[in-house]
Amino acid sequence: MFALSDSQLQTIWNAADGLPAKKRGVFLERIVAWLQFRGGRFIERDFDDAVRLALRGLIHESAA
Repeated sequence: MFALSDSQLQTIWNAADGLPAKKRGVFLERIVAWLQFRGGRFIERDFDDAVRLALRGLIHESAA
């Protein structure tokens, strides 16, 4: 288990808002998987990487 700050939650909210509703679950699952892979201990850069990687492919797929 891990905790997120208010600003991290806002970042996720803002990023998810740009995705179609049906892609948001995948996006959130990817973030959780990456942060759990880090053992629940992560720094801001790890979080930023998780969000960026979670979005990869979803933006291109939604545009198609």
